[in-house]
Amino acid sequence: MVMFDEEGFGYGYGYGYGEEGGPIIEQTSSSESHYELMALARLIADGLGVTDSEGEPPYLQQIRDGLAEIKGILQQSHDASETLRAEAQTVLEAHAESAQQYMQAVDQPMPPDFDPFVTMPAGTVVRDLPDGGRLFTLADGVMVRVGPDGRLTAIGMDGSVALLEPARGGVVTLPDGRELTLKPEAVRMTHKAAGIEGLPLDIDPNQTAQRRYRIELPGGYRLDVFQSERTAIIGNPAGTSVVLGISRIEGVGEDIEVRLVPGGAKGFTAMESGHKGVIEADGTIHVAMANGLDLVIHFPDDDGSNGDPGSGGPPGCICEERD
Repeated sequence: MVMFDEEGFGYGYGYGYGEEGGPIIEQTSSSESHYELMALARLIADGLGVTDSEGEPPYLQQIRDGLAEIKGILQQSHDASETLRAEAQTVLEAHAESAQQYMQAVDQPMPPDFDPFVTMPAGTVVRDLPDGGRLFTLADGVMVRVGPDGRLTAIGMDGSVALLEPARGGVVTLPDGRELTLKPEAVRMTHKAAGIEGLPLDIDPNQTAQRRYRIELPGGYRLDVFQSERTAIIGNPAGTSVVLGISRIEGVGEDIEVRLVPGGAKGFTAMESGHKGVIEADGTIHVAMANGLDLVIHFPDDDGSNGDPGSGGPPGCICEERD
């Protein structure tokens, strides 16, 4: 159907829509409901956003743009939620790991540190002392104190104090007969505890028995100190030995030259190995060893035997000279 405008020009094909400008509202029609149908078609067209009005974008496009904007907002919210979820998961995993470590620590408590002993009787309580020593309180109340210098004392229930001396193998016997075992590294005595001056700093004496120490020296030499006997024995690489004590100076496998020194001291020279020195009247040994070490060996003042076991009197000076 051809439509005519106000100036008499015709356009359209009579289908309700023109080539441009949206739907054509036909003014004349043979249909009884023509105007109602056309009004309904216009409402539907406007509702579907097929047409634009007053320069605004079609309604469906506005809906699409609105949906796209909502989608962007939702995507940003989703991304933010994912970031928070990842951070929360990391924190939860860290807490879970900490909780697991804590539970492992609770389930498997650390063994008590009984240093310098290998172990202690059940129920022993350990306390570190301000001076660097350690105090072990056994279940029955007997205490064992380890001084910072390694000295061991036992304190009984009645307050009695007994000095403990490690025996062979690092075994310490308490006054009541119980035995404790020291760690091997604890058996190694300090130079001062062994009564020896002049040892290299990297050499530690080893306690081989009660009041007996052995030191392996450079050059294959070996020094054994017997505190109770106030005697030292030097073992030479050649297999010979030199026995040094105020009451006994002799060589095993080599000759020793002994000379008297005013004041009760004795001088000595090992003719083969080359060791030489002086032994003071109180038993202190000064020896210049063939390997270049100058050692001074002290003995406890409270021994009183002066190399004569069983003697409780003042030390006697036995002067002898051997070739």
